[in-house]
Amino acid sequence: MYDIRRLNMLLEIKERGTLAAAARVLHLTPSAISQQMTALEKEVGAPLIQKVGRSVQLTEAGRIVAEGAHSIFRELDATATKIAQLSGEPSGTLRIAIFQSAAMALLTPTLIELAHTAPKVNLVVDQIDPETGLELTRSRQFDLVIAETYPGRFAPEHDDLELQFLTSDPLHLAVAADSPVENLQDAAVLPWVLEGSHNTSRQWAINKCREAGFEPQVHFDIEDLLMHCRLVKEGFAAAILPSLATSSLPADFGIKLIELPGRPQRKIYTAVRKDSIEAPAILALRAALKKATNQLPHTLAEAE
Repeated sequence: MYDIRRLNMLLEIKERGTLAAAARVLHLTPSAISQQMTALEKEVGAPLIQKVGRSVQLTEAGRIVAEGAHSIFRELDATATKIAQLSGEPSGTLRIAIFQSAAMALLTPTLIELAHTAPKVNLVVDQIDPETGLELTRSRQFDLVIAETYPGRFAPEHDDLELQFLTSDPLHLAVAADSPVENLQDAAVLPWVLEGSHNTSRQWAINKCREAGFEPQVHFDIEDLLMHCRLVKEGFAAAILPSLATSSLPADFGIKLIELPGRPQRKIYTAVRKDSIEAPAILALRAALKKATNQLPHTLAEAE
């Protein structure tokens, strides 16, 4: 009998190509991964991985074991769904990955809705960037991820995941309420606050500024969107903010939102593993999220 945790590690190595990358996803050290692979090779009785330059590849035996492991995990998901469907009542604990602005606008109303419609469903929530959340949902560390795509970009393809549109989220130029700025070109003279270089939102915002004929002067490299709002309010920076981040602010907070050329919107969606789509708890959570988005004033909830 093979250790199921080690099988999952093998799948991550196959997907990532290095022990270090697999270790980051699994929140382990490369040496711990290496030790577990040595133990799995002893269980199997054959080498499973081999170094090729700086990367790691699966041997023929490793590919056979990985294929079997993939089938095992899919069957486990399907079995868990069937067991949950026996009672028909949503229950259990769901592990959720969510990014900040979605959490700001959707988490509390979703929890309130679940308390009424599915009180036996418990959520364990981590704030995490969408790209990582998708990867960790695929590797079974989360049950559902709320993710995003910016205009001109497509949702990443994962054969194991099913994506469901949740809402469109308008993007606006944000400046202080008393700022004379009236359009994006006017904001060329202002300092800017953007998210970190690994965020899709940052590169999209920079490209939008370049389309308007200027390179933004990024004075603040900050992940926290609430800090973006505070810097904008006090006149220290301009920003491009999604409506999910501003919808919960008081009407008199002190920010002026200006339409961008083309009225761009990012798409918000949920993703779950395909074999858990019909799990009662997943269905209840997605319904609660949909109701929460439908209650937002800016939402365009119909899928396009």
